[in-house]
Amino acid sequence: PVFVDTIQVSAIAERAEKALGDRVLLLPTLWLGSSHHHLDFPGTVSVLPSLYSQMIKSVANCILDAGFKRLLFLNGHGGNKVPAAQALSELVCESEKADDAYLLLCTWWELNPETYREGMEAEGVAHACEYETSLILALRPELAAVDQIREGPMALNNDWVKTEGPGSRVSVFRRFRRLTASGSMGKPTLATAQKGKRLLEAVTNDVIRLVEELAEWPELGAIGPDSTRSKH
Repeated sequence: PVFVDTIQVSAIAERAEKALGDRVLLLPTLWLGSSHHHLDFPGTVSVLPSLYSQMIKSVANCILDAGFKRLLFLNGHGGNKVPAAQALSELVCESEKADDAYLLLCTWWELNPETYREGMEAEGVAHACEYETSLILALRPELAAVDQIREGPMALNNDWVKTEGPGSRVSVFRRFRRLTASGSMGKPTLATAQKGKRLLEAVTNDVIRLVEELAEWPELGAIGPDSTRSKH
């Protein structure tokens, strides 16, 4: 389904919140993301990367204004990574309040990729692949049309670029219609609900551990370039 990224990241975050209890405050998932590279596939709803950056900055500012100083943005969509990172990078340069806080951004499949590969045949997450299809089979099996799965070869596979999974040494920017006919990449035929349940548990445990440890990270006061320098 086109809503797969939201389903997955929400399930991870909600399970982590349940385990952490009142030690965390979980906001609703920001489902509208930066997906213009998928617009050729019907059903895609998206905002441009520049607007997504502004959305992230606005959300962060509201949380900071409420007094929170340790913010974790848990991402579930590859297209959000660059604009979200840009938003938070700009924010700490523009705002003393933001610079005085911890602003973290993580994408779930990058937290512990070697562990997530256990039991999987593919080297890593691609798009609607063994990993993502397994998660959907575990979470919402009625949405997975397994009888319609179509797999094709990598659009690019050379010393520099692999268009499925990890291993690329450079980034190539193309719309997905040039990379996949069906919208899926990788090996979704290898997906099972059992793999999805194991992956969901592993990722959730990593998010829980990250949040628990984040609560103990030391405050980072300004130590340079000159602590006696006046601010003008």
